[in-house]
Amino acid sequence: MTEHAAVIFVFFFLAEYASIVLICLLISILFVGGYLLNAKYLINLIQYADIVFGVNQKSMILNPIFEGILYGIILAFKTCVMIFIFIWSRASLPRIRYDQLMSYCWTILLPLIIAFIFLIPCVIYSFEIICSNIYLL
Repeated sequence: MTEHAAVIFVFFFLAEYASIVLICLLISILFVGGYLLNAKYLINLIQYADIVFGVNQKSMILNPIFEGILYGIILAFKTCVMIFIFIWSRASLPRIRYDQLMSYCWTILLPLIIAFIFLIPCVIYSFEIICSNIYLL
């Protein structure tokens, strides 16, 4: 049976896009800085909120609810940018068949990885790149 009923297809579809959101959230937390933002932009945002909403800046900075909402918006924006990049690249690039992917992995990637396993220690040994604080076991 190659076809799925409507409910099963919906669950597959939701699981696929939920994994995209989860991976993009993890990427934005681990590699893009998470909820952190440049201090210059944060000060400008607080001054803008002071002008628009008439809120005192010191009370706004010390307000944990405002900080939580601001950090959540920053993380959501970074995650949405990563989701856009993920889906855009997925739609733009051609899909590779499974047999082509396995052939690529076995003939190109595996020898390259094995070469790096031998090449990197040889380079470290030949150029005497030794750090006294690192002990390799």
